[in-house]
Amino acid sequence: MSQDRVPLWDTHSHVLHDLDDGPETIDAALEIIALSAERGVTGIVATPHSLSVLDAGGPAIINDRIGRLRALISEHSIPIELVPGMEIRLMPDAAEHLSAGRFITLNDTKTALVEFDYTQWATYADQALFDIAVLGHHILLAHVERIVPLQLHPNRVVHYVERGYFSQITAASLTGGFGSAPKKTAEYLLSKGAVHVVASDTHSSHGLRKPWPAGVVERIEKLVGEDAAHLLVHENPARIVNGETPLPVEPHPKRRFRLFG
Repeated sequence: MSQDRVPLWDTHSHVLHDLDDGPETIDAALEIIALSAERGVTGIVATPHSLSVLDAGGPAIINDRIGRLRALISEHSIPIELVPGMEIRLMPDAAEHLSAGRFITLNDTKTALVEFDYTQWATYADQALFDIAVLGHHILLAHVERIVPLQLHPNRVVHYVERGYFSQITAASLTGGFGSAPKKTAEYLLSKGAVHVVASDTHSSHGLRKPWPAGVVERIEKLVGEDAAHLLVHENPARIVNGETPLPVEPHPKRRFRLFG
């Protein structure tokens, strides 16, 4: 990896082939990885859906896919690192699966990427999150702006952050790729300092789910300022991958100046 590239870890991506709703072939997976590198990404955490991994026999399949992709990354001299992770569907027994090694964290750190159901709010959510935290894990809540119950009640995310959990939003939400509700929710949570990481949640090398849409970093800088944007895009993702705790993000949006005649 070139030493002059600013570290940019994508901590939420579906790049492993023939496993979940990501790429079907290893060639398609390599296309995503190559495009990510072209767009400035220096490292990817592969986070397949936990239930898909269970159906495929467990985390060993993640290591198999990553090993094969790493060989191709080296062969094609793509300047990017690839490490294992998982997007954990929040279920009452999620903590039990983590303890048993059926679910895994991001790059074998203490951080667990946790996903809520998109449309229904589970009555067991708070207890299930607490059970994961009691194990000593840091909780990183995935794409909170795209969860309908959290769009309706975004202060739930604020309260979770006050409780010591962390949150992640999807880059394309900030450019309106997922519609107005995710965009507005993401902007609100950023304004409250309730977001710690921006990631791609990429599934493909084309369309809405491609890596790092153009203009997203500039959009983040406009919303929260350059220092906060650096934390969201560069520093906090790197800290997570290295086993460190994300830093709080304080928004300082760029001021608009008007000329009066």
